[in-house]
Amino acid sequence: MNEPETTPVEPDPYAVATRGDGVRLPGWMTGEDAATPLTRGERFRMEWNRQRGKRHIALVAVLALALIGGTVTLGTITVDRVRSGTTVASSSPSPSPLPLSRVGEPRDLYAGTLGADFAVGEAGITLPRATAQFPFTAREVAVALSQVRAALVQARLDTSMIVGDPEPFLALLAPAARAERRADFDDASFLRYATRIGSQDRADEIRVRGETRYRAVTGANGLPVLRITTEYVWMYAFDVPRTTPGRAGIATIRDRVVWEVPRSKGLPAARRGLWLVSAQASTSNVDCARLGEGFFVVEPWLGGPGSYQPC
Repeated sequence: MNEPETTPVEPDPYAVATRGDGVRLPGWMTGEDAATPLTRGERFRMEWNRQRGKRHIALVAVLALALIGGTVTLGTITVDRVRSGTTVASSSPSPSPLPLSRVGEPRDLYAGTLGADFAVGEAGITLPRATAQFPFTAREVAVALSQVRAALVQARLDTSMIVGDPEPFLALLAPAARAERRADFDDASFLRYATRIGSQDRADEIRVRGETRYRAVTGANGLPVLRITTEYVWMYAFDVPRTTPGRAGIATIRDRVVWEVPRSKGLPAARRGLWLVSAQASTSNVDCARLGEGFFVVEPWLGGPGSYQPC
């Protein structure tokens, strides 16, 4: 026989617990868990969690001090380098161009050239020790050497010759030798032993190096003469734009000049003194067109080695 179906009873959603019903609270609220001893791992976690806030504060303080210390150190290094004129090098520095002189400072055009070790001006004209050369006495040799030195200074260094006045130089020669040498200034042949730059250009500094030799020989007329040979390199520094290499402003002339001083005993007064017998010269980095006109001027810089070829 079939049992009658019974409809399940739905719980009352509004029913609440009565005072007699048992309400069970978790042990951590009632204190029941306190009777159970904690393990070592649980005690460590509890202590770790309790000190977490303090550790955060300490860590923040340490980081702040480190940041402040690093900033002060970096600032000190930077200030020291600025005061000492140094800068911090980059990891891959790019090559710097050749240094140019600063505005207002003199530019050393001779740096890196042959003339870097040359003496300035007449300090480069050195004379050998004067000794007797029969029939010339040591004193006569010394006088002749000093005459040649004075002629070199007037010919290559003195302002009068450079601007075009040869008379102070000619006055150093024997009276009978002046007319012949004065004719050299009618063309450019004097450039073998003298320098004329002119008023349009100016050489800031002249450097010199060379040597002087002498010996007693018999002259064309059978009389004894003291023959003095000078071989010098003369380097003239002209002002050039700062965008060009320094050596572009250096014009050079190398000469070999033979001088003679006859023994004055028995000679007419007009023939006594210094004679310029012969001269040879070669140039470098010189304006050849101006040289043909009698002016020793630096070649305008065009770049490349061609600018330094001799005329």
